[in-house]
Amino acid sequence: MATNEEIVRTVSEYIRGSDHPDLQFYRREVMDPASLDRFIWHMRRFCELGGFFERRVLEVGCGFGWDAVILSLAGSNEVIASDILPSMVDGMSQCLISMATRGKPLRVIPMLGDICSLAAPPNSFDGIFSSEAIEHVHDLGAMFDKCWELLKSGGTAVIVNDSNRYNEDSRNHSFGSWKDRDESWEHANWLKTEVRPVEHRYARPYAVMREEMICEAAPDLDDAAVSKLRGATAGMICSEIKVAVEQFKRDGTLPTPPEFSWCRNPETGEYSERLLDPFELADMLRERGFEVKMQHLFRRFPFRLANGINLRWLSMRLFALRPHFVLVAKKPGRLPANT
Repeated sequence: MATNEEIVRTVSEYIRGSDHPDLQFYRREVMDPASLDRFIWHMRRFCELGGFFERRVLEVGCGFGWDAVILSLAGSNEVIASDILPSMVDGMSQCLISMATRGKPLRVIPMLGDICSLAAPPNSFDGIFSSEAIEHVHDLGAMFDKCWELLKSGGTAVIVNDSNRYNEDSRNHSFGSWKDRDESWEHANWLKTEVRPVEHRYARPYAVMREEMICEAAPDLDDAAVSKLRGATAGMICSEIKVAVEQFKRDGTLPTPPEFSWCRNPETGEYSERLLDPFELADMLRERGFEVKMQHLFRRFPFRLANGINLRWLSMRLFALRPHFVLVAKKPGRLPANT
């Protein structure tokens, strides 16, 4: 297993291995020494929680792959790094090829796919890891079903996130960014020009997209009715918007947008970033047969002493301080010994 110094050198070289336009914005954070130090500490912690040592691990929502690289190096794992976005898989693939051509191949294999329908054989992974990705998944129930299917008996899924509805700062940040993503052309242009120019090259405010769908479904509606429907259908996809328009035309009824998940692409169904309920997620995993424990991610004393305590009242207090949570979901059984 690699030392911290070896991981820093490898990741620093890896992230310079591609000039993909969508990678440039995110590379700045990883190149910050403090951020990289924090990433490594976290990944070592996740390896411990999931038993990710010399295992075959699926990463869900891998982005440009630096978490996958650290996961591989820190635990001597083979990592299948999957993402639904072609631009991210392309950037990661370029970085991996660059490392291989320098004689420094990594045990990371890129995979393009949607976790809700990922084309992989059942019982094919010892572990599953996902960090800061599930807030975007269009169907969490389908994702958790697929995780159960893909994990071997005794395997563990480690799910990490900070989009936590019980943290005030997280809520305020999300509500502000949602308003921008839904209404602002300036924000859409920022996504196109600075953040991910390939993925977001056709970015438009979600409200504009919904208005077009409403007008197409009912071109006879006046401006006031269209405006009401545009706001009320936030969080809906195209098929649902058409139903809502028909209902409104029949009796004037308007839907109520979900409080914590209304910022959604009406064409693809992807959530810009929903606010999650960690306890609800844990219950969903238990319903599928997982044995679930919740963890926190404090690094400093004395808060780190509470990281593994599974008491709801204490977790609520800790979430008020920091939104990050980790769900450790084990599929009952016993993994075979490392080979």
